[in-house]
Amino acid sequence: MVFQIILKNSYFEDFLQLASVIVLAYGIYVLLSKVTKWFEVRKRGPPGPIGLPFVGYLPFLGKESHKTFWNLRKKYGNIMSVYLGPKYMVVLNDYNAAKDVLCNAGALDRSPDIFSHLGDIGFIAENGETWVEQRRYCLSATRDLGLGRGHWEDLIMDETSSFMKYLAGLKGKPTDISHGMASSITSNIISLLIGRRLKKEEEAEKVQLSIDYAEIAFTYTAPSNPTTVVPELRKFCEKFKIAGFDKAFETVQKFSSFIRDEINLHKTSQDFRNVQDFINSYLEKISDLSKKEDVKHAFSESMLEGNLAILFLGASDTIFSSLGWLYRLISKHKDIQEKVHAELMEVLGKDGRARYEERQKIPYTFAVLMESQRFASNVPLSTTRSANQDIHINGYVIPKGSEITANLWALHHDPAYWDEPEEFRPERFLTEGGTKLVKNPPSFAPFSIGRRNCPGETIAWMEILSYFSETLKRFEVSSPPQKDPEFIIENGLVSRLAPQPLCFIERKH
Repeated sequence: MVFQIILKNSYFEDFLQLASVIVLAYGIYVLLSKVTKWFEVRKRGPPGPIGLPFVGYLPFLGKESHKTFWNLRKKYGNIMSVYLGPKYMVVLNDYNAAKDVLCNAGALDRSPDIFSHLGDIGFIAENGETWVEQRRYCLSATRDLGLGRGHWEDLIMDETSSFMKYLAGLKGKPTDISHGMASSITSNIISLLIGRRLKKEEEAEKVQLSIDYAEIAFTYTAPSNPTTVVPELRKFCEKFKIAGFDKAFETVQKFSSFIRDEINLHKTSQDFRNVQDFINSYLEKISDLSKKEDVKHAFSESMLEGNLAILFLGASDTIFSSLGWLYRLISKHKDIQEKVHAELMEVLGKDGRARYEERQKIPYTFAVLMESQRFASNVPLSTTRSANQDIHINGYVIPKGSEITANLWALHHDPAYWDEPEEFRPERFLTEGGTKLVKNPPSFAPFSIGRRNCPGETIAWMEILSYFSETLKRFEVSSPPQKDPEFIIENGLVSRLAPQPLCFIERKH
């Protein structure tokens, strides 16, 4: 009764009308502010397509956004801009532009959302002094621990040998080796980081968990992924169990728990306290710093957990995709395959091992690896940076707050640098009559450019070389009879090839 009287009161009706006008006016003000800001940014920044309201250019990117950006350069140039959802992104389609911008101090910050679905991800999600401190330590620690030597090398060789036994057991029959290869690579990288080999049978669940975690990073992470540019959309999908986002979240939580258990094992088990590995090195650093007063630092067990996760992801997906491309490419180019086999047998012999630090001894083999990275461009778009200040480049201004990505596929297929870029030719990475590797070739950036490049680069090269060289010493790789190699790409953060059975036929030495 009282409520009805209030509703009929003329003063209250006037108040409602006034409130409605205020709300409408505020909504118009917010919309006009956003439109004005949008035009101001577009006026200052590089040119680019307009797109649609609210979603920007997202609906027009297609399945291969890197190729869409490459085609747009004909109209807008090597430095262009697009709105992807609410985010303003600058795309760098040329080597010089990518080098100038990504090496600029104003472009050293990481975009805050690209890895947010992976939880605590360590230094790669940090900026400023914390990023410098943690990245420097991680790279220094892996070198000090003997990256590619000693205990690390033993772990790699043991796992590679196990994979060769797996291939031999196939007896040359056409087989999709995707899961077997993923299991081997995942076990290998995890072993390097936690200081022990996972037991394939007793700890099969942990191996599969690690594979699933890497798969989530591959599937749900990409600069042009709608859930990356609109993080609220990802949270919505998680909450309402859409497109597997809820299961992805559970996997991330389980992987984090697995890593925490390994850290605790190093703290509590006498068997692990004396192992020279990354976890013990980091825990010792935390202990040393805790004894010092007034020393600012970001070392913590949660940061250690995140650093382990990103070092794992930085290598695992890249290695899996790279080997998939390599096996497929050499099954197509049998002449290249035979040249690699001949070089490996001549230089290393049946029992010798290819080592990353000695790659100059097998230039043709390593040139094949480099050409595969160029040709496949496993990471077609670099993970996004965020401009922490206005960046002036080629007469344009990349406004502070802009997101930035380099089109690495474009860098690797630019005819200004690569003659017939659609051809697979390892010789382009050789000099002096094919006896030396080209050092620092321009427009070659498989692990991105500058100080914020992929932290797993050395581990990735080392592992790819180990698996590839051992395979080609022992096996002839081919597609099944009457079946040509297929190159159907599954796009995500990394461009993988869709599974196809291959034959691994053991050679008779």
